[in-house]
Amino acid sequence: MARTSTQFICTNCGAKSSTWSGRCHVCGQWNTLQEEVTGDAEALQKRGTSLKTVTIKKIQTAGREHRLATDIGEVDTVLGGGLVAGSVSLLAGQPGIGKSTLTLQLANMVAKKNAVLYISGEESTHQIGLRASRLHAAQPKLQLATSGSADDIAATIAEGKYQLVIVDSIQTLAADAVSSAPGSVSQITNSTHLLSIAAKQTGTALILVGHVTKEGEIAGPKVLEHV
Repeated sequence: MARTSTQFICTNCGAKSSTWSGRCHVCGQWNTLQEEVTGDAEALQKRGTSLKTVTIKKIQTAGREHRLATDIGEVDTVLGGGLVAGSVSLLAGQPGIGKSTLTLQLANMVAKKNAVLYISGEESTHQIGLRASRLHAAQPKLQLATSGSADDIAATIAEGKYQLVIVDSIQTLAADAVSSAPGSVSQITNSTHLLSIAAKQTGTALILVGHVTKEGEIAGPKVLEHV
């Protein structure tokens, strides 16, 4: 079994430290060090198996066939024609700007032809239902759920029943293997990793909703922006 260890990462500059302190030793910012759990790379490597490969021509053909059009012109333009199977997209913005409204509209449009799951870690199904009524979002292939467990959501994605899964928001999730609170660097990193692996293995398009800080930057580690 892989061993785990704890380190602390500065959310401002990304500097790492083996112990927590109130101030980052690199950039000098206060209260920016957050806990992250890391695994033993050598132990993890021993558990690996040989990769399955495919020809580049087959991938190119499949890529043209499996885009999920949202039928929202501006969104499809940004996505290069629609959502790609197995892709992970991040939607971030200020509180109250309309992220949940936009993603629910998007989910309803895609659900005209594809199975879609909308998961909220912030609102109850009743609250989502009220918004859905206002937006006239009632496609039978659109399913709703509430959860704050990254492990449960990853297991659901791994079933391969949905072509699109939307998670609102990544800052509310917690992975069982990490002891820190939801929204911490460690939780965001590990939760994103869990969901991304499940999405790529099943060819599920995944949209993660993210918060921003008062400075207008995406909250959490830089790895979230590089998804």
